[in-house]
Amino acid sequence: MTALSRRFGVSRPTVYRALEKNGRPGQPSADSARVTIRLTPSERTELDALAGRLGLSRAALGRRVLRRAAGYLEPEPDLVAAVQDLSRQIKAVGGNLNQIAAHLNREARLQGRAAPDRDQHAQIAASRRALKGLAKDLDRLFVHAAKRRKARVEALLREGAAA
Repeated sequence: MTALSRRFGVSRPTVYRALEKNGRPGQPSADSARVTIRLTPSERTELDALAGRLGLSRAALGRRVLRRAAGYLEPEPDLVAAVQDLSRQIKAVGGNLNQIAAHLNREARLQGRAAPDRDQHAQIAASRRALKGLAKDLDRLFVHAAKRRKARVEALLREGAAA
């Protein structure tokens, strides 16, 4: 523990707390259970080849397949990137709305009332349209991802039934 604390520049109690919270590297967490399956030699070879192509261990590959088949959302990198892009766009629209609100609040404090001008009304309407468009994009993105995931799971089930 002393070597770890020196290596990372933290106290020994910090190392102990991190190990207690996150578990020891390479050790299963306390709330997990081992699942065993039997495979033919050719199935195991195919599993190992797929795991190698994906850069995953057998356990990680098995977990991924089972989680997808059970319906867990495990977003793919392209889905994550698309959602992050939409999030950035929504934040930009939100920033614009905050600027308009700040201006109107300042005006209300000074004049006793807020009187949005034509440009502000146009900005608010444009923001509303942008948010509705982003919401539709997000809906399409998730529907598309769900359809792809469902198709993959159905293909896995068909392959399993054919075997």
